[in-house]
Amino acid sequence: MQVMAVGLLALVLSGSAPAQVIAVQGSVPASTTTPPTHLLTSPMIRAKSEPATGADWNMRLLQDAAVISAMLPTPVHARDKAKLQEKVGLAYLARGDFAKAEDMARTIDGWRRATLFAAVALEHAKAGRADDARRVVRIAVAASTLGNDWQRQRAQVMAARVYAWLGEDAEASRLETGVGEPDMGKVAAARAERARRSTFSAEAFDAQMVALDEWLATRNFDLVRNAVDIALEYHPAAFADAVRRARVEELVQKANEQLAYDLRIANLLRLAANCEQAGDRAAATAFIAKAEATFGVGKWLAEDAAVQLALIAQAKSRSGDAEGCAANLAAALARYDAGRNDIIDIDRGRPLRAIAEAYATAGDAAKAQAVFARAVEEGAVNPNARPRAEDLVATMLSMVAVQIEPEAALAARMTAIREGLVAPW
Repeated sequence: MQVMAVGLLALVLSGSAPAQVIAVQGSVPASTTTPPTHLLTSPMIRAKSEPATGADWNMRLLQDAAVISAMLPTPVHARDKAKLQEKVGLAYLARGDFAKAEDMARTIDGWRRATLFAAVALEHAKAGRADDARRVVRIAVAASTLGNDWQRQRAQVMAARVYAWLGEDAEASRLETGVGEPDMGKVAAARAERARRSTFSAEAFDAQMVALDEWLATRNFDLVRNAVDIALEYHPAAFADAVRRARVEELVQKANEQLAYDLRIANLLRLAANCEQAGDRAAATAFIAKAEATFGVGKWLAEDAAVQLALIAQAKSRSGDAEGCAANLAAALARYDAGRNDIIDIDRGRPLRAIAEAYATAGDAAKAQAVFARAVEEGAVNPNARPRAEDLVATMLSMVAVQIEPEAALAARMTAIREGLVAPW
C-alpha cells in the first residue's frame, strides 16, 4: 500500500536547535498480524514449592511463575512457553530486578530472547545507566536473528528504541529501516518520551504533529494506532502550553474515530491518567466520562465488558470517585456472572483478574483477594495443563503487580494447582 511520506523526527532536546526531519519515502510494507513482544529470566527450579506467604511472597510467586513457564514441553508448545517466560521476565523487570530479567531472557529459545533483552536495556537507558543499556542492547541485536522476518524486525525496533533513548539516532534509524506498518513509529515514540523529560523545540513538536496528521489521513489502522502512541508521549509535557496540549488531545480523539472501541477507551483513559498526574482532576474526570460513554455504545462479549468496566473503575478510583468505582465494579461482576456460562473456560480468568486489580487499586484488599481466588479456580478447570499453567502464571503476576499477597489458603491452592500440572498438555 502506498502511503504519503511521513516525517519521523530526530527530536531535538534543546529548544534552540532546529528540528531535523527524517523523511520516510515510498511504499510501506503491507501490515502483518504480529503478536505482542517481551521476554523473561531463569530462577531456581524446585521440585515442590511452599505456599507463597511471608515477607518474600513476591519473590516466591515470581519464582513459581518462572518454574511453571519452563514446564511447557517443546517443541509442541515452544511459542507458548516463550511468551509465558517473557511475561515472567517483564514482571521481574517491573520490580526492578534487572539481573533476574536478564537471566530469564537467556533461558528463552527464540526471538523473544531479543525483545526481553531490549526491554531490559531500555529500562537501563531510562534510569541513566548508559553503559548497561549499551551492553544489553548489543545482546538483543545479536539475538534478533533468531526469528523470521517480522520477528526480527520487531526485535530490531525494540533495540532501536534503546539507541533512540540514548541519543544515538544513526544506529536507531539503521535498525528501524524497512520495518512494517505495525512497528512504524515505535522509535519516534521513544524519542518523544525522552524529549519530554528534557526540553524540545516548538519546531520539533509542530513538525511531529503534522507528520502524525498525515498518518491519520491514510486511515491505515496500524499507522493511526501508532500515531496515538507517539502523541500521548508528548501529552504530559504539553500541559505547560495550552495550545500544544489541545492539539495533542484533539489528535488522539480524532484518531479514536478510526479505532475499535477497546482502543478508544484505552486512549481516553491514558489521557485521563496524564491529566490526573498533572493535577487537572476536572479534565481527568471528563475523559473518564468519555470512556464510559464509549463503552455504552459498544457491543461487548461478557468477558470483554467486565474488563472494560474494571478499567474504567480503576480510572475512577485514581481520580477520587470511590462511589463511581464501586458501581462499575459491581456492574463488572454482574456482567461476568450473567455471561459466565457462555465464556470459554480459558477466557474466564482474564476478566476476574481485571476486576481484582481494580479492587486493589481502590484499596479494597479483601475483595481483591476474593476475586483473585475466583480467578484461580476458574483457571484450573481446563483438562489440559498448558492453559492451566498460563492462567495460573497470569494470576500470580497480576497479584504481584497490584501487591495483593495471597492468604495462606489461596497460596496453598495455587501450589496444589501447580503441582498438578502434568500431561496431557
